[in-house]
Amino acid sequence: MIKNFNNCGYHIEKNIYPKSIDKEIFFIYYDLGISLVRRNKINLNFEPKKIENLIYPNDIRELDKLLIAITNIDYKSIGELYDTVCYSSTFLKFIGNSKIEKIAKELLGLKNYSTVYCYLNRILIQAPLEAISSAFKQGAVKKVYGWHQEIMYTMPDTRLVATWAPIIRDTTTEHGAIEICKGSHKEGVFKASWNEIKGSTTQILVDEDIVNRYEKITIPMKTGDVLFFHQNLIHRSGRNLTKEEVRFSLVAQWNDCSYIGFKVPLPVFKSRTIGAKENFDKLLSQKKN
Repeated sequence: MIKNFNNCGYHIEKNIYPKSIDKEIFFIYYDLGISLVRRNKINLNFEPKKIENLIYPNDIRELDKLLIAITNIDYKSIGELYDTVCYSSTFLKFIGNSKIEKIAKELLGLKNYSTVYCYLNRILIQAPLEAISSAFKQGAVKKVYGWHQEIMYTMPDTRLVATWAPIIRDTTTEHGAIEICKGSHKEGVFKASWNEIKGSTTQILVDEDIVNRYEKITIPMKTGDVLFFHQNLIHRSGRNLTKEEVRFSLVAQWNDCSYIGFKVPLPVFKSRTIGAKENFDKLLSQKKN
């Protein structure tokens, strides 16, 4: 495993987490989606299937339909789903998976008692671009990520191993499976361009002439499998070319806390509604009334 990782820049571990996690995440997304529709008063043009009548994995298309509809009607609200799921108990089960942590430590050359800091943990949702055309009319930006290195998208001065895993459904080439430039991690940080995109995440892209020097490999994956890759490996997610199937992918970074430059970032939580002082005044006002 370690020899192949050092040579190729990545390692795939099969069946590392139980299928029950996919089922739980499926129901979390559906439950939160229905709740979001109700709370934000989103008017759907169909009647969603009742959650108690859903069967996983038979009804994954029902979740696709719900998320695509929400994106087309109120695309900004999808961010709430991202931020809620990543602090759910089920998501934390994945992050707390001892097998994943053990492999991350081994690939970093750490002892089993060493501490790793898990950072930027998210389940990313990528709907087919053609299916969410209404969202683009509202101002949504098409997110198709180019070739990049993970070390550019993390805290300063760190040492890490990144993970990528399909969740809820397998990720095929058509869904936009992750692509890597085999062995590109050996040359360190490459020349790249800083691209600020209004309404979207800044993209730090490796120059195309550098990318073309390497063998490109597309990696379809099944749920339960986890891809571990080097912080300097050039990679990207492909475009979702299906007609109506959402790609769900779980990403995380495992940082070496013993690294000389490691400084844990400050956690920043910002309310989506009112601030702390406004909430204080509101609560006292309610008490008086």
